[in-house]
Amino acid sequence: LLPAVALVLLLKREVWTRFTAAVIFAAVAGTTIAALLRYVFGSIDHNVWGVAAGLTLGLLAAGLSMLGLGSLFGRAGLAIGALLALLLGNPLSGLNSAPEMLPSGWGTLGQWLPQGANATLLRSTAFFDGAGATSAIVVLTCWALAGATLIVFAAVRPRRFVPA
Repeated sequence: LLPAVALVLLLKREVWTRFTAAVIFAAVAGTTIAALLRYVFGSIDHNVWGVAAGLTLGLLAAGLSMLGLGSLFGRAGLAIGALLALLLGNPLSGLNSAPEMLPSGWGTLGQWLPQGANATLLRSTAFFDGAGATSAIVVLTCWALAGATLIVFAAVRPRRFVPA
């Protein structure tokens, strides 16, 4: 989330530069985190590239949705995205335990948000060779596409000029 916020605040008019930077960041960060999990922490034994791809998709979904909200709605969009991620996404993700251990309905809601879907995808790719990852991939892809759509809307909308 923080890279998306930084991109919106630092690159005010360069929508496509922000988009490209977010995609590159997601790929580099996903691969780096997977390598750290495997070679430094030893918490995954195999399927490093599957984990890297899953983490990249999760970072892309969260990053592009934040970037899209920020690009289209400015600071208000960033605030909405941050509140959604921090107050709903993180607690309802089921990352620390499992979504099934959350109260009825809340675990399901968490799986429809990027953090919950990313946690499920990480578990599926790291420990179960991708079994059960389909719904998480669909959810993350939808979030990434929604964020990209918001970015496109922000890029093509007419600019308002304020006379000096």
